[in-house]
This record gives sequence, structure tokens and C-alpha cells, in this order.
Amino acid sequence: MFTKKSWSILWTSLLVFFLVIVSQSSAEAATQSSTVTLSNSTGGYSIEGDQLIGTATFMKGVPYELVAQDEKYGYLSFGNDKLAVPIHIVQPAAPSKDKPLPKGRTTVITKSRVSVASALRGGYRVGYINPGQRLPIIAETKTHVQVNLGGVRGFIPKTVVTGDPGIPVLMYHQIVENRATTPFANNNMVIDLAPFQQQMDYLKKNGWKTITPEDLDNWLMLRKNMTEKTVLITFDDGLLSLQKYAYPLLAKNEFKATSFLITSRIKQQAQPWDDQAFQYVGLKEIRETVDVFSFQHHTHGLHLRRPGTREPYLTTSTPEQIKADIDLGRFQVSKAFDMADPNIRYMAYPFGQFNETVKKVISASGIRMAFTTNPGNVKLGDHRYELKRQGISPSHSLKDFENKLYGAY
Repeated sequence: MFTKKSWSILWTSLLVFFLVIVSQSSAEAATQSSTVTLSNSTGGYSIEGDQLIGTATFMKGVPYELVAQDEKYGYLSFGNDKLAVPIHIVQPAAPSKDKPLPKGRTTVITKSRVSVASALRGGYRVGYINPGQRLPIIAETKTHVQVNLGGVRGFIPKTVVTGDPGIPVLMYHQIVENRATTPFANNNMVIDLAPFQQQMDYLKKNGWKTITPEDLDNWLMLRKNMTEKTVLITFDDGLLSLQKYAYPLLAKNEFKATSFLITSRIKQQAQPWDDQAFQYVGLKEIRETVDVFSFQHHTHGLHLRRPGTREPYLTTSTPEQIKADIDLGRFQVSKAFDMADPNIRYMAYPFGQFNETVKKVISASGIRMAFTTNPGNVKLGDHRYELKRQGISPSHSLKDFENKLYGAY
């Protein structure tokens, strides 16, 4: 016989079980693709933190693909990702018989606000796309490119788009106030503070957005869209000038950057600043600048050359040695975060050199992308372990810097 207390416990358990099932079903339903229309034309927004960035315009009454939703927004398919629209104007519609559109594997840039049509001739207006968008294209004809706007195959004249020069990954090393008064006067890896500040001011004034390695990773994996003026800023070696000079400027401009650390040179904290020597950040400086910098791998003890042959340690080490070095680097950086996973998933090759063995081992060790010193911008389809960068040296003028951003240097 069940007592009153037993029945109460049983009913409570059943109720909890029922609520869990309903909650799971609701979550699954929210992520399933469905066809909807909008009760009003509206902007489509990408969401960056707490910012809404206007990207496109969706039209009233057009059937679109809803790929997710939450309390505030419905998310319509766009390019290789999605855009947010107000949830209160989203209405259910008859299911589409069309197959889902493929991912776009090449990109173009919109030169102006462009109208998107549902067919080469006739058809209806699918919507508009704002200028400065890096659009994944799913197909093209002699006169038009085809894109995904709300899950609808849209046609755009080639006359209103331009080729994509790719995403620049800037490469810096050391910054000093006056290199002429240091032992590094002839070192092309060392730049003065004044031109660096000019370059950061240029990015801010001209509307460039800085990204993280994770952003670039997701873009290359066809999971994220990017705007035209997108840049990844990187610093090699983990030198102390990152904290002294780069960090304040980057923080002031609300920029993100990436530091590739030689982790064997990281101590508890850095020595007092001395522009007459190369000094390295410590665990203390890593903790103090993590709001701006993503700290990634430049090897632990393999940023050296073999005596005599001058061959890099990385390319002449065994697979076991390379894997052990990556593990040591992660362990060292984890000390800055109470031994938590430091989320090191990206690498810059020492001296920019690598081989097939290196690529295979670092991939198996959880490194998802690796950067070279080969000049150029990153484009969709580039090899994830042979990514190019734009090195910045003292000889580069501001015009050179601008040309590098657009892949024209």
C-alpha cells in the first residue's frame, strides 16, 4: 500500500520527468529548421556580444528558413551562418519543398546596398544586403552570383560585388619607443611605438573589426560569416612590449589580439622593463591582459635552430618530441589560470617553417590552425595548417599597411 507521502513523492517524480521531456522537446524544436514568413519587412542583424549589427533586410511575406529562435529573436539562414530578426514578427508558413542550400566556399564583397532577386529574370525580391558584407556564394552564372538569403537562393548582379582579397592576419613581434637607441636598430622584427599607434588608429578610424582565432576558425569551417573590414592581429614570441605598449592601445580601441607564446620562457612574472633586451611576459602579465589577448602556441622549447645546420628544432624533431612539446606548452600556460585548460588550439610556426610531419602531429594534438610567415591574406579554402600572414616591419609606410590589409602589397 502506498502511503500519502509515497503518492506525493511519486507524483512529484512524474511531474519532474514530464517537465524534463517537454523542455528537451522544446529545445529540439527551437533548433529544427522550419519555414516562416514575417509580418513586416525588417532588418537582419548579426549579434556581436551585446551589439546588433545591421547586415541585410528581409521582406514581408517571403518564405524564409528559420534555423533557431529564443525569447527575443528568430534566426534566419544567411550565408554560412544566420541573422537575427524580432521574434514577434515571425509567423509559421507552409513547409518549403526546396532542398536546403549548400554552404558557400568562395566569397565576394558587396560594394553597395544590393537588391537580391529570386530568379535571373522575373521572380520576386528576396531582400537586400548591406555594403561591406563578405558573402559566401553558392553558385554563379556569367552575370550573377547566387547567395543564401533566408534560405532562399538569391541572385545578385556581378556588377555590384567585387572579389574578396581575404582576411589579413597581421604579424608583429617587438615594440619599442625608439629602436635606433637599442641593439635592435637593424632588426626588422622590431618597430617603433609611433607607427604602431598610427596603424591601430587607422584600423579604428576606418571601421576595421578585430577577431579572435576562434572566429577565423569558424569562418574557415563554413560556420560563420565575416564582414569586409575584418582583421586578426597577432604577436609572436610573447615579448613584454605586448603589455607595456600594445595592450593599452588595443584596450583603448576595444580591439582583440593574439599572442603566440614561447612557453619555456614564461616565468612567474616578467623582469622590470628594459628596451635593451628581449624580455618575456610572465604568468602574472598573462592574467592581467587576458581581456584583450588570446594566448596561443609558438612551441615550448622548439623555437631554436640546430647548431651547425641551422635547421629549426620543430621540423627536425620526432613526432613524440613535438607532441610532448605541445603538452608542455599547454601545461605551462595553465599555471596562469589555476591549472584550468588554457584553450590553446592554434599555433604559429617558429621561423614560419613546417613540414608534413609537423602538420600531422599538431593536428592530432588538438591544434586546429597554424600560421606561417608566408605573405598574403587568408581566404576560404586555404589550408588550415598553412595560413598566411602580413608581417609588419619598420620599412612599411602607412600606405603599405593599408595595402597589406587589402592583400595588395
